[in-house]
Amino acid sequence: MKKRIIAIIGVVLIVIMVLATLITAFVDKSGVYFRSCLIVTIALPIALWVFLWAYGAMMHKHTPASFDMGGEAKADNENTPDDNE
Repeated sequence: MKKRIIAIIGVVLIVIMVLATLITAFVDKSGVYFRSCLIVTIALPIALWVFLWAYGAMMHKHTPASFDMGGEAKADNENTPDDNE
């Protein structure tokens, strides 16, 4: 339940930043606020991914940000048939 709430908060933050970037693109004449919003819009999902990955790494849990695509990482010494045989 905690993960779902955090995910919803992350999605809401991303939507807010995209809308703020769109609004500042039309309103901001100097371009300072637009560039700031654009940088945050790009950096926020990256930061959320890094936090999710770090949480999984520290808790030794599989998360969507984990590098192993299959879920659990396979051990090197598993008894699996080699492709060469």
